[in-house]
Amino acid sequence: MDSSKQGSGVKAWLARLARFLIIVLALFTAISLVAADAWWIRVFDFPRLQFAMVLVIALALLLLTHSRRLWLWLPLGAAALAVQLWQVVPYFGFMPQQAVSADSCEPPDRLHIASLNVLQSNRDFDRAIAYVREENPDVFLAMENDAAWTDALSAALDADYPYSMKIPQPNTYGMALWSRLPFAEVERNELAGGGTPSIKARITRADGGVMTLFAVHPRPPRPGQDSGQRDAELVLLADLVRESGRPTLVVGDFNDVGWSSVTGTFQRIGQLVDPRRGRGFTATFDATNPLMRWPLDHVFHTDDFGVLRFEKGPDVGSDHFPLEVELCLSPAEFAPQQEAPELTEEAVEDAREELEEASQGGDGFEADNLTVTAPED
Repeated sequence: MDSSKQGSGVKAWLARLARFLIIVLALFTAISLVAADAWWIRVFDFPRLQFAMVLVIALALLLLTHSRRLWLWLPLGAAALAVQLWQVVPYFGFMPQQAVSADSCEPPDRLHIASLNVLQSNRDFDRAIAYVREENPDVFLAMENDAAWTDALSAALDADYPYSMKIPQPNTYGMALWSRLPFAEVERNELAGGGTPSIKARITRADGGVMTLFAVHPRPPRPGQDSGQRDAELVLLADLVRESGRPTLVVGDFNDVGWSSVTGTFQRIGQLVDPRRGRGFTATFDATNPLMRWPLDHVFHTDDFGVLRFEKGPDVGSDHFPLEVELCLSPAEFAPQQEAPELTEEAVEDAREELEEASQGGDGFEADNLTVTAPED
């Protein structure tokens, strides 16, 4: 076969591939913008960075192959790419930070937190225990702990972490919180039912002050399970955060990404800042697949804190990487330098709609459960 004809055939095949990718990803992009809690819609919230990378490759192939009808395919691909990048670019390291950095911090004001979804089916207890001992946080949150995980972690950590709340469960939604700092009070909640507990702990600092920490792990959208329960839990949690006073933190595997509309509503209702924004993607899931990773594990906090460190930890045998965060509590210093996303009437209405949509799915959440109101101008 003539080499020029062979080359033309390859170019034509690559052009067809590029057009196919743009059609499919433009469709996925449009679906992801639909405000519905159907699992097959909400799963498109997660791989936005991956979609953007494939779109860049497809657009480059269109140009290199001089594809037919560039006037149609280039704008379509560019529009889909713009939507995807608009969502994820604020998290890159070159963008403005939403949570202010702390250059230094007095020891009594420091708080070191590590969280880890251990993966219930994983039985490499020693690897996770070695990680916690090496990281040596003040507070450690474990998720997906069943009885075996809870027993193993308790045997290793209880001596060094005398304050704890343990909720072992066989359904992958167990949770346990260990702390070196005393609990003024600690309680288990189940905001959205379905066997997905959360923890509220009032932690006493070295100077006698108290801060509130919420730990959460709602259910993800997946086949047979829409996002209504997750969304309702996050909205109701945000309402509790707002009522709990300051300083407050929320830690856990949200089974959601920071750029989703639901997490955005959560931030506005709870008046919380996201230390991930402007510090890098910090993808904590899936630790087993480098091509399909996104940030599911989060720490959000009120503007009383500055950020000393925000990183993901090493591979410890789970499908999640640990999340490691060091904060400095100094409201007088940090509150004037940062601001949570504005609480608006639109955000409150979005929250009520999330609860109403979840209740229509049979989960029993009522918009009347939401107490927050938008501030008057």
